[in-house]
Amino acid sequence: MGASSVLYNSIVTMTGLKDAIKKMPKAELHRHLEGCVRVPTIIDLARRHGLKLPTFDATELAKSAKLSGPMGSLAEVLGMFELAQSAFVSYEAVERITFEAMEDAFAKETIRLLELRYSPDFMLKGKGLDWQKALDVMLGAIRDFQRNRPFFCGVIVIASRSYGMESALKTVDFAVKNKSRVIGFDFADDEINYPSSLYAGAAKKLHGAGIALTVHSGEEGEYTQVLDTITYLNPRRIGHGVKSVEDPSGRTLELIKEKKITIETNPWSNYLTRAVERLEDHPLKKFITAGVSVSVSADDPQILDTDLNKEYLLAVEKIGLSMDDLAYANRCALAASFLPPEIKQEAAKAFRAKM
Repeated sequence: MGASSVLYNSIVTMTGLKDAIKKMPKAELHRHLEGCVRVPTIIDLARRHGLKLPTFDATELAKSAKLSGPMGSLAEVLGMFELAQSAFVSYEAVERITFEAMEDAFAKETIRLLELRYSPDFMLKGKGLDWQKALDVMLGAIRDFQRNRPFFCGVIVIASRSYGMESALKTVDFAVKNKSRVIGFDFADDEINYPSSLYAGAAKKLHGAGIALTVHSGEEGEYTQVLDTITYLNPRRIGHGVKSVEDPSGRTLELIKEKKITIETNPWSNYLTRAVERLEDHPLKKFITAGVSVSVSADDPQILDTDLNKEYLLAVEKIGLSMDDLAYANRCALAASFLPPEIKQEAAKAFRAKM
């Protein structure tokens, strides 16, 4: 076979893989609403509300609003959120951004079950907007979008650890107040300076209210932080969890399996934040081989310039997953979703339907 034939067959195979991934109905468990703001939307809202931007040219603004390559640390990546955060300037903006996040997920990524998470203190800080009304607007947008679509969405509330304990406790109280309306809670942000042990009491309050818990853990630092998260917070899911595979004894992975914890992996995000130096080093395949429940997510699709189709493709091309592995991760995501059982049953029907 000549070189041109090999190249042609490679292109055909790649096209077939991309098409298969695009058509696959998917479940997404780890997606930040603040990371879903389209650049044209930032520009439009800035013009409407008289906000300052570095530029009003979409191509140029994208250079400041989207990551083009790995940053020095997680902290540097978190700093990229300022432009997106500025767009949540009114209740109408909150509604629009929520709607557009679902629109992208449904139409472009064939996502049929989506969990959107947000930090009310981060998203609304300095805007003069009421937390409760903003949540009402988000839930209204979700209700309207789901009407007549095979799409199922819920909201997770985040406590941003670096905002301090007062903010975290306020956010916990807010979630408990809305326990019948939100599907879960997440402790996110700087795990090194704000370790899980600080939030044991808050987690106990959430568990007492019947609120499902996920925690950003093991994205940086040491595998011992994942052990601490399990010990002090007892989450049903862990976001990222990359460092858990670095335990030489294997105890951390065994504990994750024993506790039936699902790891929400975010390969491209972990590469950009230098949680892994190369995509080939990502532990997603190791999780699956070890029998750990895993999902694959896009984290912050607009800011990280990714989507779930790209994440699945990278998982195959760079990390070594098979299509069966992707199907396994998708089943894990559906099973581990915090949405009510009856909603997940409806979502399962959408997964089985021909696309």
